[in-house]
Amino acid sequence: MRYILTLSCTDRPGIVAAVATFLAGEGCNILESAQFDDVDTGRFFMRVVCAPVVDGVTSIASRRRSARSRRGSAWTGSCATRRSGCGC
Repeated sequence: MRYILTLSCTDRPGIVAAVATFLAGEGCNILESAQFDDVDTGRFFMRVVCAPVVDGVTSIASRRRSARSRRGSAWTGSCATRRSGCGC
């Protein structure tokens, strides 16, 4: 199963590293990643496609909420295989 994570927040150093570290800590492998800055608004945007390599991915949602509240960022996640009827 693959998941898509999107986020936006105020641009600052270390965001990509923090996301990669978070996903690795949750047992996910990054399959695709794209990011960009909006220099006019100072916002950072990122889209990551990842896949779990170990059980326990259900903990991502609760830990993501905690990280979001600390950093003032907007995160969303969805199942990348939903269109193919994976049932998630």
